[in-house]
Amino acid sequence: MKLRRSLAMRFAAALLAAPAALSPMLATPAQALIVFDPSNYTQNVLTAARSLEQITNQITSLQNEAQMLINQARNLAS
Repeated sequence: MKLRRSLAMRFAAALLAAPAALSPMLATPAQALIVFDPSNYTQNVLTAARSLEQITNQITSLQNEAQMLINQARNLAS
């Protein structure tokens, strides 16, 4: 009876220890996990929007300068 009990205890211990021993082998490596940081994403979107606004302002400024040069050329020709 004692032998059966110790074998049953060993078997139960092995069954309980097996998942703990196998879990590191079955786990996904850390470099494969995807992390999404909402605050960083928000900052990146705001930075992109500000950059786009600056580019739009530069284009408008260049258009105004080109129109100014055209007007100056007309005034010089007349």
